[in-house]
Amino acid sequence: MLNHPGPSAILNRVATVQRRLEKFKLSCPVEYDRLMSDFTTFRVGGPADAVAYPRSVEELRETVLAARAAEIPAIVFGGGANVVVSDAGIRGLVVHLGQLRRVSAAGELLRAEAGAQISDVAAQAANRELSGLEFIFAMPGSVGGAVWMNARCYGGEIAPILHGVEYLTRDGETGRYEPRDGDFAYKKSPFQTGDRIITAAEFRLRPAPGQRPAMWERMRGYEEDRRLKGHFAWPCAGSVFKNDRRFGQPSGKIIDDIGLRGLKRGAAMVSDRHGNIIINTGAATAADIRSLVEDVQDRVARATGYHLEPEILFVGEWP
Repeated sequence: MLNHPGPSAILNRVATVQRRLEKFKLSCPVEYDRLMSDFTTFRVGGPADAVAYPRSVEELRETVLAARAAEIPAIVFGGGANVVVSDAGIRGLVVHLGQLRRVSAAGELLRAEAGAQISDVAAQAANRELSGLEFIFAMPGSVGGAVWMNARCYGGEIAPILHGVEYLTRDGETGRYEPRDGDFAYKKSPFQTGDRIITAAEFRLRPAPGQRPAMWERMRGYEEDRRLKGHFAWPCAGSVFKNDRRFGQPSGKIIDDIGLRGLKRGAAMVSDRHGNIIINTGAATAADIRSLVEDVQDRVARATGYHLEPEILFVGEWP
């Protein structure tokens, strides 16, 4: 069992973080002792000591440098779509990029800030008659998260349409990355290592004059397919496990074949509509979800010899 600190210890910890940060008079809004369940699609997660909401790259730089100077650990948060925050929460500072959400276009290039919802960006691209992002419509999460994970579905992937990425280092330096052959792979990107914080992405799309109705028809089809699979019925993160081509079939099919739909741990359950989706049926804890993920891994390994690799990330304080 995780030993949770008492109320006085929590107040002292939060007060210490607040006192250290307030010395730097940050320009952006900051909240203290904020529940992270409000920021994840699973709707689980205990409190962060502090959450900052930078509204520009300059405020982001200011916040990152202040946390570093104050010796406060900082974690960057986007749409919360592939994240399980522990029930004990996150110590230190969460830098939430949700206010960085501007989108613009110049010719076939569409630029979106990291905090913009990737589905909204796909919709804006279609309305501008720019094609290439339809595959990701109705997927939860932010632009930064989609680039970081090299998101893919319905035969599409971020990497082939990515023209450039703007970033900020933990030292406060800005830079621009342009994709190179071999930098991306299945659910992998070069931003998963190092200290670069994605601040914006530029996508090279295909002009599609007069094709807006057809693009929206495809996107509504993808949305309906997600609905039928149960993506919107309960809080969840979409696919839990990566697909490994060596296994010969998708992870969801493997999970289905050994009869794990409906398997529960607490209020977390393997969806009865799709084997690779775990849902929060109403009162699940982060511990429930993690326990269920590990149980599915163990049962699949014993039945098939395959080790399923989660694509969801577990962050915060865990036992």
